[in-house]
Amino acid sequence: MKVLLMLSVIITAVGCGGAQNGQNGQMGPQGLDGTTITPVQFCQGVTPTYPNTFPESGLCIDGSIYAVYSQYNGFLALIPPGEYTSQAVGSACNFTVLPNCVVQDQ
Repeated sequence: MKVLLMLSVIITAVGCGGAQNGQNGQMGPQGLDGTTITPVQFCQGVTPTYPNTFPESGLCIDGSIYAVYSQYNGFLALIPPGEYTSQAVGSACNFTVLPNCVVQDQ
C-alpha cells in the first residue's frame, strides 16, 4: 500500500490586454480544445469539514490520476491502478484505483 498526501491546486488565469495603439492583426487559426482536468476524491462519501476532515484527492488528466506522494518530501506522481491507503485527517480509508480515473473504496 502506498500513502498519499493531500494535493492542493490553485489555478490562476491571467488575461492579456488588447492592442493599445494601432490596428489589430488578422485572426489566427482555430485552436484545439484544452485538456480537461478533473478532481478525484480518494475516500468516497467523505465531506470536507474544516477543521476536522480533509479527504485526499488527485487530479484526473487524460485518463490517469496524479497526486502528491508524501515520501521523500512529497512530489507530484502518477497514481497507477492498484490498492492504496489514505491517512488523511478525519477520513482515512483503503481504496483501489482502476483504469480511466475510477476510484473505489475497499
